[in-house]
This record gives sequence, C-alpha cells and structure tokens, in this order.
Amino acid sequence: MTLLDAVLSLSEAPARDEALQRILRALARVTAADALSVLTAAEDGSVGVAAQIGLSPAALGMSFRPAEHPRLRRATQAAGPIRFLDPSEPDPYSGWLLGNPGEIHPIHACMAVPLHVQGRLAGLLTLDACDPHGLRGLRDEDARVFAGLCAGALRLDAGAGPLDAGPIARRASGPASSGPAPASRSAGMQRIEREIAVLAPLSVPVLVTGETGVGKELVARALHERSPRASRALVIVNCAAIPAQLVESELFGHRRGAFTGATAARAGRFEAAHGGTIFLDEIGELPLSAQAQLLRALQEGEIQPVGEDRARRVDARVVAATNRDLRREVAEGRFRADLFHRLWVYPICVPPLRERREDIPTLCERFAAALAAELGAGRVDFTEPALGALAQGAWPGNVRELKNAVERAVLRRTIAEGKSAAGGALVVRREDLDAIDGGAQERSLAPRIGLPGERLQLADAPLGQPVELLAEALERARRDAFGRAFRAAGGNAATAGRLLGLSRSFAYKEAVRLGLIPPAGPRKR
Repeated sequence: MTLLDAVLSLSEAPARDEALQRILRALARVTAADALSVLTAAEDGSVGVAAQIGLSPAALGMSFRPAEHPRLRRATQAAGPIRFLDPSEPDPYSGWLLGNPGEIHPIHACMAVPLHVQGRLAGLLTLDACDPHGLRGLRDEDARVFAGLCAGALRLDAGAGPLDAGPIARRASGPASSGPAPASRSAGMQRIEREIAVLAPLSVPVLVTGETGVGKELVARALHERSPRASRALVIVNCAAIPAQLVESELFGHRRGAFTGATAARAGRFEAAHGGTIFLDEIGELPLSAQAQLLRALQEGEIQPVGEDRARRVDARVVAATNRDLRREVAEGRFRADLFHRLWVYPICVPPLRERREDIPTLCERFAAALAAELGAGRVDFTEPALGALAQGAWPGNVRELKNAVERAVLRRTIAEGKSAAGGALVVRREDLDAIDGGAQERSLAPRIGLPGERLQLADAPLGQPVELLAEALERARRDAFGRAFRAAGGNAATAGRLLGLSRSFAYKEAVRLGLIPPAGPRKR
C-alpha cells in the first residue's frame, strides 16, 4: 500500500508541498533513510529544499549552488539515480540532521535522483542514512518511481515555489544562494498561501492590506507568477511616488502636446501591463481624479490617455496594496466608494511580524545566510540569547526592519572576525545586535517571548504558575507521541516509525534517546 499511498498523494493532496511531503512519508516507510528531501531548481541554477523529513525545521527553504557542492553538482548532471561513495565529498546536509547537529560521519549512505519535468531539470530527490548500508535495500528502479511521483507533484504547480515565512517570497536566500523559500510556520501566512493558490488563476482584482514592511509587494508577485499571465509583464507602480499632476499620464499615458512638456506621445503603465499584471502600491495615495479613470479600467477594461478623445482597450489584472484603512478613507471622502467596492472583491491581509513570531528564527537564519554568502563566509548561526532578543523585539517596521537588523549584526560579526571569517562559520551574538525595542507588548496583544532559560510569570496565569518553556513542552509532546507509537507497535521500531511517518532507524534512535526502549547490545560474532 505504500506506493499506492504515494500515487494517491498526487490527486488527494491540496497543494504541491503537501503532495511532496506525503510522497516522502511513503518513501520513509520503505527505506532506512534518516533524512529525505526534495529540492526544487531555481532559474539561477540553485536548488532549494521544498520538502523534507529528518532534517532540522530550519532546513526547509535552504538553497545551494550545485557548483559549490560536488554531490549536488553531479546529481543535477546525472541521467538517473546516483549513489555517492566518495567519503571525501562533503554532504550538503552535514550539521542539519534532526537530533544530530554535528557533522555527518564521512562514511554514510547518500543517494540522489534528478527530477525532470518536460525534459528539464526540476529538482532533486535526496536520501541520507547514517548507516553506511542503510540504502542498500532501495533499488534504483524503486527510487526512479518515487522520483517520478515527486516530479509529477512539481508539475502540479510548475514554477510556483513555497512562500517565505515573511514576507512572502518566490526566492529567498539560503546558505549559498537564492532558491525556493520555506513554508511558513505561522497560521496567518499559511492562510495567505491558500488564498493565493485560489486567487492566482483568476483575473479578479485583489487588494492587499497590511502594515509597512510586511511584504505586500511579494504577495502581488506571487499572484502574478502563479497566474496564466506569468509570461507577460508585472508592472509595479508606487502611487505615492508620482506627483499628483502626473498620475493620470503615468498610469494611462498621454498624446503629444497634451500638456506643457509632453513633447512626445507616451504609453502609460496600464498599456505596459497589457496581458499581464499591474501592481498599484499605496493605492490610497491616488487623487480622486485618477481614481475615476482607474474605476473605468477595472469595470470596462478601457483607459483614456491624457489629451485623447478615444478610449483604448487594455487587459491588465489589477493588484493593489495599501497600509491605510480604506473604509475610513471612504467615510472621510478621500477615496471613492465605488472604487473601494470594486477592489474589495477579496482582500488579502498580511499579518505583522509580531503576530507571527514563530517565523522569526527562520527569517533570521535566511537573511544572515544570504548576506554571509555574499561576504564569502560559510554557515551562519545565532547564539540562543541573540535569537531570543530578536524574537522579543517589537519590529514596527516588520520583516523589512528585521532583515536590516540581522544584516547589520552579520556585518559587525564579520568585521570583528576579520579575515578569519572568510570561508568559515559565523556565530552572531547578542552583542552584535542593536538595542532592540522590546515594547511589543504595549503595541500588541501578542505574548512576549522570553530568552532561553527564562520562565515568564503571567499575571493572568492560573494560580500564578510559570509558563512552561517551549523546548520542554515540545520534548514532553515528543516523548508522549513516541511512547504511544511504540506501545501500539509492541516495541517494533519499524512499525512505530511507520505510524509516526519516520524511518525505522530514526524512530529507534529517538526512542532510545528518550529512554522508551533499551539500546541494542553488542552484536555477537
């Protein structure tokens, strides 16, 4: 039934990423692999982790340049499954295995299968087992079958990588390069993923709302890139940056001599977006005169260049964004009610960073790794106090402000270590960070995130009890889940692993670590 489960994933999974995850879970049931992943190929030649089992959660969305990783380079050039037998070749996932943060032992089993869609490389399927013989039972033919299923899942949503934890992004830098970004951990961003999946193929207007710096433009890019218009232009207009007297000319064009300085006819932004998408950022800044023309473009698909008597047909999908309360703007007469209702077909509200704090660690690691790659440094880590301080910041500028703060910290650490940072690892410390405004609690109802080791005493907690540390809560939940699985499986690691969606070897090692089963004794010769 395992192969059947994997096949059904293509038809039953709600989205590409879920289909890939289900296929990997099915593959994990028939192999002793400790880690499995699907990497998708980006236009710049990099590959990024789109789905994985057995790796650190932060690995989701990591990107690599194959030219810098011998195994990935050979895998992308291979015609079929390839097994890596040279222990001198570094493994790209060294240090990222779940429960094993150290370097992977040079002698281990490692395999990759290229994924091809319509004759082009779409990504890679990779398998790692700490046991040097862990992948011996997986035939190349079987690996090809699972790789074909993964390629089919990629074809379901060709060209649309997962969205970033924030802001939403088709590309976000990982340890070495740009590539697909990780699926967000926060419920709010996962909701937006589902909304984009439904709205992207349509031509209806979309209004994106949210505070400054949350990534509204990147939502517009995702809507365009996942739409049938993706091969045509995405025209971005910052309405706030256009002088009021030139707005109509910029948007709709003008004929020669229409006004002083119009020495030649000029097409507007709408005509430039014909067949594609026009993104009107800060639409609340448009003057009322331009709003009337915009309404006509939305309703009739027509624009009228300044100075011309006849209207022109134009086919451009409109995505607008604002950080203003347009309902209030309408009530106070600064925004047309009819245009508001025409845009308010389906609004997408991007949550501020303080409402999705679980995304902060992943964002920090990605921003730091992207800059470190430019600087020639290796992997970037954060000390727990540094991540704790970043997590409890107010971040009124949202993801944009967080990115700037992380990049300053990486630069400070690079300068402090000087030439020794080249090619080596960087560890960002608390002292590398700016003074962080921790006043998020005064601006938000979101709970404050304490530093590692700190127990927060909430005034409204039952009987004044301290809040349990997240790490302790997760460890307790993990112990409970493994305990139930091993009891249901009668102590059999392979069966318990299948129940948990994990490989037999990983389930066994984790159960031993948790003290649920005794370790195996030495083998008798």
